[in-house]
Amino acid sequence: MRRRIFAKIFFILVILIITLSIAVYFLAKPVLLPIINKELQKAFKESSVSGFRLTKDFIEFQGIEIREYGSYDLKIKKARIYYNLQSILKKKIDKVEALDLNIDFNKNDIKIKANASLQLDIPAKTIDYIKLNVSSLSTSLFQIEGITLNAEQARGAGEFYIKAVNYNKLKIGDVIGKSELKGSVLNINPVLVSFIGGSVKGEFDISLDQDMNYNLRLNSQGLEIKRLVNDMEFNEKFDMTGRLDGEFSLSGNLRGIKDIKGYFNTDANGGVLIIKDKTFLENVARQSNQSLDIIVESFKNYNYNNGMIKLGMESGNLTMDMRLDGKAGKRSLTVVLHDFNKEERP
Repeated sequence: MRRRIFAKIFFILVILIITLSIAVYFLAKPVLLPIINKELQKAFKESSVSGFRLTKDFIEFQGIEIREYGSYDLKIKKARIYYNLQSILKKKIDKVEALDLNIDFNKNDIKIKANASLQLDIPAKTIDYIKLNVSSLSTSLFQIEGITLNAEQARGAGEFYIKAVNYNKLKIGDVIGKSELKGSVLNINPVLVSFIGGSVKGEFDISLDQDMNYNLRLNSQGLEIKRLVNDMEFNEKFDMTGRLDGEFSLSGNLRGIKDIKGYFNTDANGGVLIIKDKTFLENVARQSNQSLDIIVESFKNYNYNNGMIKLGMESGNLTMDMRLDGKAGKRSLTVVLHDFNKEERP
């Protein structure tokens, strides 16, 4: 009998607590929402939150908009802050999740249109997962269309795809790979792409922190030199045929490129080199103390059997050393692109 009475009392108390909690939540919501908007506007002047809800595991903010006229417009359908008893006692956030984040960014010559969902592990300073779709990304140097990235911590089956990359006049399409999050690093391995008649395979990793240090390593086979010359519209300066095999590496961070290295060899069939740029030939003649006529003749329909091209960086300048060998003798060229990397100092 007593058990039934206690059971009824306990049941009534639970109902009352639930009812009071729901009542407090709905009564407090009109009061709390303006406070939430006010706090958000302290950080972002043009911002708003349309609603929120509270559960035992997280607080969810809905319809978030953050914008700066002429620079960016961010819209987040849902943003969740997760907590547990331990995090509450320590007054710390456990995880933060953004669902359906729309990005429209146009600032400092960078334009981005994208949609993303991601979850951050605040104590570990890592990303648990990211789902990213970039319809377009452009700067003064390059344009990228159709980026898809799905990656999770310690799971290597994520998807990576780029529809098209335009760098200067060079066009690259259908870049594919497998992605994975390893701590604070995003790793894409392998990276596969068909490029100027050949194939490229490599690996890319980038740290997802304030520095964003990155490394790119590529191995190539059968790249057509003629197509590279045509795509870059170098035809007025020189023509060259043949195929290249080799490796290329690039490293840097948000402040700029740290290093470039490349080692390429021509295939057994060799090719032809014709230099048309008179100014370049005049510089070669002056540096070698030979007459211009001799230099012009030596680079007129020069047939080579094998060759080597080396890329590097010295004091922010991009250098290319070319060594060719043919029946008419050896030819050596060095090209320097000054101020290729103007790294910003912190």
